[in-house]
Amino acid sequence: MAKGERLPKRETDNKNEASARAEESKNRILLAAADIFSRKGLDGARVDEIAAAARINKRMIYHYFESKENLYVEVLRYNYRKIYNLAKGAFIPGADPMENVERALRQYFYFLARDEEFVRLVNWEALNRGRYGSRVLPQLLDLFESDLGQILQDGINRGVFRPDLDIRQTLLSMHALCLIYFSRRETVQPMWAGDMMSEDMLEERCRHILDFTFNGILKNKEETE
Repeated sequence: MAKGERLPKRETDNKNEASARAEESKNRILLAAADIFSRKGLDGARVDEIAAAARINKRMIYHYFESKENLYVEVLRYNYRKIYNLAKGAFIPGADPMENVERALRQYFYFLARDEEFVRLVNWEALNRGRYGSRVLPQLLDLFESDLGQILQDGINRGVFRPDLDIRQTLLSMHALCLIYFSRRETVQPMWAGDMMSEDMLEERCRHILDFTFNGILKNKEETE
């Protein structure tokens, strides 16, 4: 084919269809792998089991991802990106800084309440000492901190939050306060009065986190006078 000539329409359509099928197959593998990795961890998961759950030939997993470890990293990337996507829409310029913080915290807290698979994957990766998440998390964490950090910085600039607020430490504390409720639920539930996942209990916990956070970040009345 001469340079600049277009592919025949049928050939272009066939390539587009093949590309769409490949993406659909990869998505099926990722979803099946996320479920199995979240229940069994990297070491306990078997490629045969993932292939069966994805309804795909095992060889295709190696074709797309090369190894079980690479597939696990891609599952982590896919899941960590969920919280980055949450953070992207949390900051509304010009909105009340406290409303922005509450929106971000509520979105994250109730995301964790809905996505048990994500919480389990985070737990497994903690047991792996972050060995695999470290390949993808630093880049996403920078983006995550940039989006959520501007919420806190905006509050500082507008005199609502403490001027000496450590943004990185505050974001870590907000993350930990939300995550630990779900990541340690099985251990805490026997000592807890009531169902920790009930609607009322979730809202009670969320309000406590908000109160705790605002008590730490709001400017003291004496400083504003």
